[in-house]
Amino acid sequence: MAVQTLFEVHTLKGGSWAVDSTYPDRDIAIETAKSLHGEKQFEAVKVIKDTYDSATGSGKEIVVFDTTSKVRNKAPAPAPEPAATPAAAAALKQGTPPRGRAKAKKPSGDYAMAVKVTLLLVLILAGGLGTIYLLHYAGGNFQKLF
Repeated sequence: MAVQTLFEVHTLKGGSWAVDSTYPDRDIAIETAKSLHGEKQFEAVKVIKDTYDSATGSGKEIVVFDTTSKVRNKAPAPAPEPAATPAAAAALKQGTPPRGRAKAKKPSGDYAMAVKVTLLLVLILAGGLGTIYLLHYAGGNFQKLF
């Protein structure tokens, strides 16, 4: 087989790098990285060209876009990522299409939000029912006065 190339978009958040998405096209990967960097939710973004030679089983990674220069000035750089991720090598071998932007959700954050929303709805419901009851009770007493 021939040499296969894949462009990985990596994001830095909380001091750790994560693969956000992969693309077969360099320009699309760089545009995605610029868009993610513009959202200001990540400390840095970089695009890595991952070349895999199936004949020799070796891979090579080259950084083609990087926004970590500002991060390096603020804090020490995090440890570099391993040379080749198994998922990237498997995707290159199988020729799978690029996967979309994947975000890891924190389940604890989802549960906390659900509890807050539930408590707020119960509070609104109790307040509304209490107001209706008080208006009804006050109206009944008001009629007794006349």
